[in-house]
Amino acid sequence: MSGCIERIRSDRGLGRYAPKIVYVLSGGAATGLSHLGLIEALENRGLRPDLVVGTSAGALFGALYCHFGNVGDVFREVELVFGSGEFREFEGKYFGERKPADGHVQFGIRHFISGLAGTLKNGMHLGKALATSAMVAEKDAVSLFGRIFEGITFQTLKIPFAAVAVDLVEGVPVVFTADRGPDGLMKAVMASCAIPFIFPAVEIEGHAHADGYIMSNLPVREARALLAGQEALLIGLDVSAPVELSADDLSTLELALRLLDLSTRSKQTADRLLVDVLFQPVDRSYPWSSFAEHKAFYDLGRRYLSEERLAGLEKAYLDKYAANVRKDKNPARKHLAAARLKRIARACET
Repeated sequence: MSGCIERIRSDRGLGRYAPKIVYVLSGGAATGLSHLGLIEALENRGLRPDLVVGTSAGALFGALYCHFGNVGDVFREVELVFGSGEFREFEGKYFGERKPADGHVQFGIRHFISGLAGTLKNGMHLGKALATSAMVAEKDAVSLFGRIFEGITFQTLKIPFAAVAVDLVEGVPVVFTADRGPDGLMKAVMASCAIPFIFPAVEIEGHAHADGYIMSNLPVREARALLAGQEALLIGLDVSAPVELSADDLSTLELALRLLDLSTRSKQTADRLLVDVLFQPVDRSYPWSSFAEHKAFYDLGRRYLSEERLAGLEKAYLDKYAANVRKDKNPARKHLAAARLKRIARACET
């Protein structure tokens, strides 16, 4: 069925029945780079989305893809950023090894927890800490994202895009689809990527915003709302890692964070059922800040989309197309469209 979607979409006689193609991109921190491998495999199959909606890392790489319009240019830009002196300095400052008194190296969540515990012992209220306290200084976050989004705005996007963050004041997901003041796209993506306690919350229109994963790590509901009833094939690109096994001797703080993580994943599990096609390439946990492995994550996504999975996607699109044809209330037009669609489907199989 190779190239079937491209053939159908290029047929003018079937244009009125074409479902939108929507990529729904999850968060995942460093594993978010797998999005690029997945999208490249879809790109090589002739797919181009009509809309991309992303949370956290999905917002970052989704925005870059929608700007450049192809994965090759995005990956070159990613390599330039990760290979730059500014990023190496940033990475060394915030995500380098931390060696406590016992000599063991701390990574990821355990290092974060130890730092947060110290913050709370010094008398900072947890709610205030969530909104204002972060491991990364605001000026450094702005500098990093400013480097990534130099010359990139909502106006430069070749493909419609939306970033999902959480409004910490109102406690609801927020969808950013257009500029809200200077540096609108950069700030929207920064907000969507603002991992609590790691990156600072982002103020937009007087409200603090944080990482969209908190309430919508696979933003399929937000994507459907943007479609306003239009027929679409929603393709979920879920690059989040599976749930890690937990130790029995969790501290109160570790337990609270564990419960937050499981609650977030519970909604994500439900949201997976709402996409038409779901791809999940990440089958184990990785340190969330392992950006040095960007090539490996990129290859992981690309290798995951086997011929069998791509054929399944094309069949789902064909079925969606056929369902739209059946809804046509003009009998003659419906008959001609069904016959044309059947011919294309047979050609795809050869």
